[in-house]
Amino acid sequence: MKIDRLIALIMILLEQEQISARELAARLEVSRRTIYRDIDTLNRAGLPIFTHQGAMGGVGLMKSYKVGKTLFTSQEIQRLLGGIQSYKQLFGGRETIYTSEKLHAIDPDNGKSRPQAQFAMDLSLNKGNESLRSWFSMLENAMNEHRYLTFAYTDNRGLRSERQVEPYQVVFKESSWYLQAYCTGKAAYRIFKLARMSGLQVLEEQFLPRDFVPMPMDGGDWLGQGWVQATIRLDRSVMDRVIERFGADHIVEVDEHSCLAIYPILPNAFGYDRLLAFGDKCEVVGPPEIRSGFKQYVEGILYKYEARHDGALPD
Repeated sequence: MKIDRLIALIMILLEQEQISARELAARLEVSRRTIYRDIDTLNRAGLPIFTHQGAMGGVGLMKSYKVGKTLFTSQEIQRLLGGIQSYKQLFGGRETIYTSEKLHAIDPDNGKSRPQAQFAMDLSLNKGNESLRSWFSMLENAMNEHRYLTFAYTDNRGLRSERQVEPYQVVFKESSWYLQAYCTGKAAYRIFKLARMSGLQVLEEQFLPRDFVPMPMDGGDWLGQGWVQATIRLDRSVMDRVIERFGADHIVEVDEHSCLAIYPILPNAFGYDRLLAFGDKCEVVGPPEIRSGFKQYVEGILYKYEARHDGALPD
């Protein structure tokens, strides 16, 4: 957006005594002609911008217009820049560049003592989710402008339905992206996994925003009830997965090669698939109905291979 670029340009001029149009164009990723047009726009708006021609020339802002840089410390700016960098990985675009320039400009010491980031987040999309990148902008625009979304949705039972929703929030949870929205067909709030959506469209029609309260993403209400506290024996090499998902207090016993853990699951295909992810490094100890149910689930998978081992399909 032009207004964002103009603000970023002002912030750079506040930071620099004088800077060339070439460098301005490179930093804002536009042409020098665009920079000169922006300078003309700001001059007409009353900002005291000067230009000097020649090899030592450049663009600057009169000192009388500049203000102190006391809004944030260098450490605070580093944290903000880290968050913006993560945002840029998802959305790309020049808007994040403009925001970064504004933050650089208000750094009290121009970054001289700004520490390197001690914590970094890599939210870049994997190959399978690259197609979602274009959706993020669509979702953001729909939420900002209060426009309805339509899409086809395939739930975890494989059932497909057409949905029209009021979008309110996008959430990243356990390597997946979700949309929290009000579904007009169900007349209720719902959580949709982005990877299960297809044919996403933003409608021209707008909705009146509701008093939305973010829904819990703890695996309770939004996935359904009926969780069972399964006891599983794991190889120690995969113990970290339990700790990351549920916390260290779910590890109840550890010996030289294995551990005993409490692992809440739903007693269905969704829950058993979670256990299958451990491969042969997991054994269900109890309760008996979960051990039996998981055994039957695995046998069902094995049957498909046994029934087809000779190349013939079962009757």
